[in-house]
Amino acid sequence: MSGRDAGGAFSPADKITFIYLSIIALLAITFAGRVRLWWAVIAAHLLAVSLIALMARHFHRINSASRAYVFIRNWYAVALIPIVYKELEYLIPRIHPRDYDRELAAIDYAIFGAHPTVWLERVTWPVLTEIFQLSYTTYYFLPLILGAVLWRRREFDRFQFLLFVIVLGFYLSYLGYLAVPAIGPRFILAQEQTFPLTGLLFFNFIRTTLDRAEGITRDCFPSGHTELTLLVLYYSYRFHRRTFWLLLVPGSLLIISTVYLRYHYVIDVAAGALLALLIIATAKPLYRSLQVMSDEW
Repeated sequence: MSGRDAGGAFSPADKITFIYLSIIALLAITFAGRVRLWWAVIAAHLLAVSLIALMARHFHRINSASRAYVFIRNWYAVALIPIVYKELEYLIPRIHPRDYDRELAAIDYAIFGAHPTVWLERVTWPVLTEIFQLSYTTYYFLPLILGAVLWRRREFDRFQFLLFVIVLGFYLSYLGYLAVPAIGPRFILAQEQTFPLTGLLFFNFIRTTLDRAEGITRDCFPSGHTELTLLVLYYSYRFHRRTFWLLLVPGSLLIISTVYLRYHYVIDVAAGALLALLIIATAKPLYRSLQVMSDEW
């Protein structure tokens, strides 16, 4: 399959996007009494679906599918992910106005006999904190790096499959945030901690920037950072071993950093890992079934 062929019909990633946008739209309508801007959510989602449909249906008619258009057609889903993430900040407390931090923290405590973020104070060190905070930010680049490698190598079949997996992974984690809202141990367990985290050069800047960009989104359970990192590591190992070795260290540090930096409970990490394994186990048959549906349309 060529890059031009990759955008000529609804792809499996398109279909996952349609399903997610439809679910959120239905939730907005169902809870319209609390979601005052439900009509804006519906309008935005209809616009997104319409634009995707136009790209898919008229792909071969626009400038004979120029390189720029091929790129937009195949990468739009990546750009859409952070946009729909931002709406969760508004939607979650209105659709499901109850946080589960106490329950998640209690599970961790029952397993370990202590709150892991508090216990980790004994190994907290500014140099280590700086390294972990820098590693945490690689979450936003790991999928892009692997996708860019496959795209540059013109491995478009693998690129399309990876795109499907990444889109599926993100949107399943978003539905998890809606089902089990939680703001994280750095807020709920702040009084249990005996001192704040400190870094060296970039820690405060990165932490503040992420807080401003993400807001209070109640995005702890499951840990999307863990889920997506494991998916990227697994498929980089399968598709391009050199990229796997390049991403292994920052990816591993990223997963550890989720708890060390007090963003996540350990149970969040376990749930994220379990979700990644579930996606890996079901991705191929689901992708093939969605492809068959595309051929029939």
